[in-house]
Amino acid sequence: MFRLFSHNRLAWLHGPQGAAYAAALGLIAIQVGIGIIMKISQSKGTYDFSPSSSVTISEFFKMLLSTLFFYRECKTRIANREPAHTPLPTSERNSFEETKPFAEDQTSDLNGNGHSMSPTSAYTPAANMDIKTFILFIRNEVSRDTRYGFAQLALFYALINNTIFVAYKLADPGTIQLTKSGVTFITALVMIATLGSKITKIQWIAIVIQICGLMVTQYHPEEGTAYPISTYLILLFQVFLSALSGVYNQALLKSDGSSLHADNMILYASGAAINLLLHLVIRVLKADEPGFFTGYGSIGACLVILSNVFIGLAITAVYKYADAVIKCFATAVATGILLYLSPILFGTELSFLVLPGTIVVFIASWLYMEGAAPKDTNASMPKQVNEPTHPSIFSKMSAVSRLHQRRVLGIASFFTVVVVAFLTMSNSRMPDRAKGKTAGSQPAIDEAADLVLESPFKNTLAMVRWNSDHPERMPLLQQYAPFFHDLHFSMPGYVKGDVEFHNLTHDSFPSAEVIYTQIAKTMQLILDAPAGSATSEIEGLFYYHFDAWIDPLAYAGSNMHNIWFPDIVDQAPPNGGGPRFECMTDPKRYDWWGWGQKFHHASMAASAVVDHFDMDYNVNPYEWCIGWTDIYYVPRRFFADYIFLSSIFGGFSVFHEVAVPTMLHIIDESRRRHPSRSIIDRFGDCWGSCCASNPNVQDILWNRCGHRLDYVNEKVTAVHYERLGNQTAMLGEPIGETVYAHKRPTSPNAFSAETLTALTVDEHGVKPANVTSESIDEANAEMDRLARQREKNLEKIQEASESIDGFLEPEPNPLTDGSSKSTVQER
Repeated sequence: MFRLFSHNRLAWLHGPQGAAYAAALGLIAIQVGIGIIMKISQSKGTYDFSPSSSVTISEFFKMLLSTLFFYRECKTRIANREPAHTPLPTSERNSFEETKPFAEDQTSDLNGNGHSMSPTSAYTPAANMDIKTFILFIRNEVSRDTRYGFAQLALFYALINNTIFVAYKLADPGTIQLTKSGVTFITALVMIATLGSKITKIQWIAIVIQICGLMVTQYHPEEGTAYPISTYLILLFQVFLSALSGVYNQALLKSDGSSLHADNMILYASGAAINLLLHLVIRVLKADEPGFFTGYGSIGACLVILSNVFIGLAITAVYKYADAVIKCFATAVATGILLYLSPILFGTELSFLVLPGTIVVFIASWLYMEGAAPKDTNASMPKQVNEPTHPSIFSKMSAVSRLHQRRVLGIASFFTVVVVAFLTMSNSRMPDRAKGKTAGSQPAIDEAADLVLESPFKNTLAMVRWNSDHPERMPLLQQYAPFFHDLHFSMPGYVKGDVEFHNLTHDSFPSAEVIYTQIAKTMQLILDAPAGSATSEIEGLFYYHFDAWIDPLAYAGSNMHNIWFPDIVDQAPPNGGGPRFECMTDPKRYDWWGWGQKFHHASMAASAVVDHFDMDYNVNPYEWCIGWTDIYYVPRRFFADYIFLSSIFGGFSVFHEVAVPTMLHIIDESRRRHPSRSIIDRFGDCWGSCCASNPNVQDILWNRCGHRLDYVNEKVTAVHYERLGNQTAMLGEPIGETVYAHKRPTSPNAFSAETLTALTVDEHGVKPANVTSESIDEANAEMDRLARQREKNLEKIQEASESIDGFLEPEPNPLTDGSSKSTVQER
């Protein structure tokens, strides 16, 4: 593979375009590989390692390889008594003269290392190769302006390399490569505007054909766009950066004839430093960002680094031996290959037009390469002294940048950090950006997507809270275990004498008033779990009291990316129930006993501190909220916000029924994408309130959650745990598809307009109206069938009712012991 990067070793390919063909072939192989690797290295749609650290490590290894290659090159020069470098005139070394960047004579006078073989030299090193001599080679090889140019180019590649991780989380490899291929047209325009390059008519035709072919491969006659507009904007942003950096890289490589390996050393060293800075900034801003060396125990993460190393070297070879547009056509060919592999590896659904579209792409690629402009015979002729020159855009920009190199580089670095941090942070909220797409009468929820019955909480931790010491209840609560990823039992005195004890499954936290601070500690344990571990799979935390009941399977189809908070109607304020979820600035709006305890004063003080931190939270320091906090759910993407806010509110000892609603309200106001799009799902089908008791059997079976179960009433409590046992046995069963009324195969015309208008009603009853006897017979048959089905359903309901009545007959129940005979009054 490394033979691609030496021009004289590519001589086995005949023709002036031989090196370009070889470099493009290598690029195709690597792009197909990295497209697959970037997708299979994901775990549940995300990466267990830090993308910025992966890019940093890749850039560092590429720098080491380039250093090794340049060291060998320098030893060869010493052995051949070649100069360290033939300095160009100052006017040439300090500007980018790209008016003829693709002329073959520009490289015909160079040896395989990209250096002039002029007999004159300003410096010839000693015969022996030592560290000082090697450093001298490095310092004299690349001009100062070119070094600054490569540092700026490294900023472009930092944006591109970090954005590509976001792209592979949002789209399939075929779509990503397809969008990259569209850069051909943009690159051609940029080359014309900046470098004065010439694109022949045949090449323009090839570009148009290529774009049409790529569009055909993705065309679905019956569907719209597969991804939301934000995904396409990110892909287009990367396309634009690729086009601009490609031309800029080409200009730098051909600016002063320096060694390709020396250029790479500067580029990759700058890239490693910039991406390391990006990683440190993202770690500060994003609490769940993996550590620098976290997640590299998997082969997928290592393959990502390896593929990035090779693709960087291959792209450099393409720019050195061909031009940036060749790179784009190599990407187009790789797209066609990935479009074939995506259905096999990732289950992507492709249109029947993918085959002809891909063939068109290959033909267009061949047509472009064969339609290159002939060699300009006047390109090698020296310009007349009085011949006017037209400096390129890069020449003008470089002249301005040369006057303020450090300032320009600093501003560009700051801009890069801001953009990458924004994309990374917005990507952490990407599940909220899913686009609901329905067609006609098709339901929004695809019930056929699940093949077997699974708990919606399979990746959720259930945190069950006791406010007093009752370890005898724990075995009964263990029946929730099959439905959750893990169970966490929080009970005062669980470990005697150690109130600070806590791990992923237990804690001894004593205070019910600020229990949210212990919830935050549990969230932090989840975020700190090593990537690839079982704990790192947890995507949410469901908190509820032990005497609440949860019907796990009833939450199927719920939005697991939003916060859930109960929204109940307080039947007897201020002391009889509730409190209902409400935010206010005046305690007179709601009659509640807590105002006498000045709970809202502590909340306002905590909100003022949050607002003082200036951390992009939308906070009204004069507003607070109240609500029932015995049952609620927080997804992983808001763990960092919850942890930070709980540390502030816990510091002021804000009462939990004020602190938790206020914190969740702050998160909602700060993280929602639009004022009309709340990230809190307020559920009102939870029976009871903070202080309600004695639900009956119908309350248990009708409501998917509630509070409080009376464990003294063994008959009612047994109904809930019997249901949990039955649902546990159902897990793993196959799920059938929903058959909609208008799509029934046995009666396709039962709901047609002709059938429904076959009957009219007047004072004499029902009679036919201008219809055929066949349609009436069909309608009558359907009505008879529905009547028979209704009778069967009534019989099943009667049998179920008799079973429940028999179940409620008094009988011994082993659920409780003598200690359960006392009523547990908890809050």
